[in-house]
Amino acid sequence: MESLNKFFDKAHLFKVYLVGVLITGLFTFFLFHYVTQWITDKPEPALSFLVNIKISLGMGAIFGLMIMLMTSMSRKSGKFWCYAETVEKLIEDAETKQALKDIYNNEFKELRHLAQGGPHYYEAKRIYAILETKHKYIKD
Repeated sequence: MESLNKFFDKAHLFKVYLVGVLITGLFTFFLFHYVTQWITDKPEPALSFLVNIKISLGMGAIFGLMIMLMTSMSRKSGKFWCYAETVEKLIEDAETKQALKDIYNNEFKELRHLAQGGPHYYEAKRIYAILETKHKYIKD
């Protein structure tokens, strides 16, 4: 399981796509070729071999793309959360208003660009509130 997690964290996205196509294509082929025989109790498959291959490749391509996109979004989300911790630590360590302005102009804007959805936007707003509060109460 750990090697599978390493693969999805480190592998190039095209390799993730190929693995997704292979796994979902084989699953779809198995499903249409063998399971339909077991369900219908017919000795021959419901679909011809070539039709089954075409369906399997089509489904594999679609679901492989979905797996690749989910992996990409997961990686970006992990990058966001790590960077959010870094930005929050920088804000806590800042001691001047100029340092806070620099954090806002550089790190915080980059953090907002990494945000992808609701939880990320909420975290960015929370960090911005901390930044504003500290800026308000820090003395020049």
